[in-house]
Amino acid sequence: MRVIFLTLWVTALSAQVVVWSRDLPNENLTGGAGNFTWGRRVLQWSKFEYREVAQAAHGYDDGGCVFGPADLILAERPSTGTLGRLVHLPAPDYKPVTIDTGVERHDCVPTKLFGRSGFLMVHRFTQVRFYWLQAGRWQMQEIYSIYTASRQGGLAVFDVDHDGRPDIFCGNYWVRSPKRFDRPWHIFAINLLHADPEDANFVVSPWQHELLALQREHALTPLRRFTPSADPRQLWTEAAGSTYERPTAISRQGRALWIGDANGVTEWPSGRRWATGHPVIAILPGGIVVGPNHVASWRLPPLRE
Repeated sequence: MRVIFLTLWVTALSAQVVVWSRDLPNENLTGGAGNFTWGRRVLQWSKFEYREVAQAAHGYDDGGCVFGPADLILAERPSTGTLGRLVHLPAPDYKPVTIDTGVERHDCVPTKLFGRSGFLMVHRFTQVRFYWLQAGRWQMQEIYSIYTASRQGGLAVFDVDHDGRPDIFCGNYWVRSPKRFDRPWHIFAINLLHADPEDANFVVSPWQHELLALQREHALTPLRRFTPSADPRQLWTEAAGSTYERPTAISRQGRALWIGDANGVTEWPSGRRWATGHPVIAILPGGIVVGPNHVASWRLPPLRE
């Protein structure tokens, strides 16, 4: 009797963890943000159901973001090469509006700089750019170009020096905001991981006053915690933690991080596994895990604030 009860209890617990899963053949999913996934098509998710809102002949780059309540910013892949069209997909029709051409993008963060609502992106792993809408037209400002032996990946916005203005994390550096939009930005090294092409190609998340970073798609890479020095313009202190297999995504949920890698989703810092068996490309709100041709959902535990 005890064995039967224990089996039922474990089954019920497992049912709470993994609620449902679905294969999406031939979608070749590359990314996701908000309640959207994309690959060959753009799908908008509502609980267990989805609808197609857009498609591109050759699919979309992995980097994308939600702009405003439900608009999308995506980069269409070209038929050959790597440089495609950067597009704005306004809700509810999601008809593409060209923002720029000749773009390759893998990181995108919506933000507001000096009263301008737009998004940051990293172009070709070297250039940090800011795009914003002004009088119905898209404008672009080059923030900084970084040239090292490594690709510069990972993008986040955080006020590092506590001056009330948002600064930018990208790859090996944090980029200090000027006092005015028309003044130059300045970079300061956080770390010196740039000897090889993929060393600084991170996925990142601010954590309190630190930066958490994983080398994107690296085999067995540690979670690195970079803590600013008393003078944040100097190199930051690095501490390495648990390792992950080819990580691709970080999503913050309350006082926990969800880390997606080749083996599923892990909660940090507890180390609890929440999804297994599929490589993860993105983690959406509500516990949706996005794999190349697979979507699974699990019920999030209560947030520990």
